[in-house]
Amino acid sequence: MSTVVIVVTLFMTRPEANVEMKQPGITRVEVAEVVRRDLLPKVPFTGVLRPRQIASLRFEVAGELSAREVEPGESVSQGDLLLRLDNEDYRDALSETESRLTETRATLERDGALLKLARENRQLAEREYQRLEKLGKGSLASVSTRESARQQLINLQSEEARLVFSQQSNQARLDRQEAANNRARRNLQRTHLLAPFNGRVNRVMVEEGDYVQGNNPVLELIDDAVLELEMAVSGDVAAALSLGQPLSVKVDSRDVGGELVALQIDPDPQTHTHPLRIRIPGQGLLPGQLGRVDLPLRPRKDALVVPVSAVMREEGKHYVFLVRGSRLVRRQVVPGIRQGDLQLLLQGVKQGDLLVARDVEVLSHDIEVQVEPGGKVP
Repeated sequence: MSTVVIVVTLFMTRPEANVEMKQPGITRVEVAEVVRRDLLPKVPFTGVLRPRQIASLRFEVAGELSAREVEPGESVSQGDLLLRLDNEDYRDALSETESRLTETRATLERDGALLKLARENRQLAEREYQRLEKLGKGSLASVSTRESARQQLINLQSEEARLVFSQQSNQARLDRQEAANNRARRNLQRTHLLAPFNGRVNRVMVEEGDYVQGNNPVLELIDDAVLELEMAVSGDVAAALSLGQPLSVKVDSRDVGGELVALQIDPDPQTHTHPLRIRIPGQGLLPGQLGRVDLPLRPRKDALVVPVSAVMREEGKHYVFLVRGSRLVRRQVVPGIRQGDLQLLLQGVKQGDLLVARDVEVLSHDIEVQVEPGGKVP
């Protein structure tokens, strides 16, 4: 019982706890001033290097592949033999058309000689008939002779007409056979697949002994001496570019001088972008490598700029925190282009405004802050 009394007495006489009220902390922020700058902005783009020229080669005739003269990776010169088909049938076809040509030419030459003789005979017969016509017309003998001469003249005229038709027909036949002969000669040449330009063999899709159908791709040839960087850009970038403009392309850690060789003026209807190509020397580079280029935009005069770290993006909108005395005001802005660490602002601020330079994601509107120096716009 005495123990309980002691416990109650101690509880009733315990000292009251000292309640210490803590003041809320003040956020320290680094600020920067909105300034005007002349900008020469550039936009980075990355693309894949491609050969300037890629040719998917094929035979124009069918046949069995008899020789594979090259392998992938080999360099070839224009006119070098790449693949060859068995061409015995095509040689025979050419020999056949050539023999027909020889026969038709001989026939044409013979008919020409006969036609010349026929014309001479017809002219003699005409003169003889005209002579008999001038002789006496009352004599029976002279009438019979004239009729015989007239009949001979008609026969000679008929023979001349036949030879003229034969010569014309043979000439037409000769034209057709010359066309067939030229076609047979071209088909024989088409059994040899030659390199259309200097380049490197990329792929060979057939082996010796394969039967190749005409127009099926059999070999891919690339020109890797010159490479091209392909990409698509927006209208404001395209407007600042011109054909022949020199551009520097970075491949890995290497800067390579290039030239703008193609720029589509009318944008793609699907993407609303402008495809372009930049050509660079291919020495020491490989197709498929990534290339990076900074494409210039039109210069901006007296642009309002702030540090990139001062702009916060939230739900598709952009904000900055302006410093008003010791408190913050969240302000929506309209950003423009970015150049390095600078962000162009089109609306929402004016020259001389102070705003929070960094770490804006943790801030909120109307909080009290303590300003620290720093964050100057370069």
